[in-house]
Amino acid sequence: MEFQKRGVPHAHILLWLNGENKLQTTRDIDRVISAKLLDANIYPKISKVVSSYMIHGPCGLARFKSPCTKEGRRSKFYPKKFTSTTTIDEDGYSCYK
Repeated sequence: MEFQKRGVPHAHILLWLNGENKLQTTRDIDRVISAKLLDANIYPKISKVVSSYMIHGPCGLARFKSPCTKEGRRSKFYPKKFTSTTTIDEDGYSCYK
């Protein structure tokens, strides 16, 4: 557990699953993991907090002084593109909807 710049707790957790517990399909992943933004019209306060403290950016050409910008380019593969479906890339990594 670590605390980021603004005091927000942050954790990196690695789990190994095997056998019947392993997430093998995008449907399995979607049952366990949710990475979505709440409707700002229904939840204005939490939407403001999330957009202020939990969303990466701007970086690259939009902000050269960002810590993740190296030589004018984004160096950490953020921000991720918004997608309507979860996919698994060629290396086996999940790309969440």
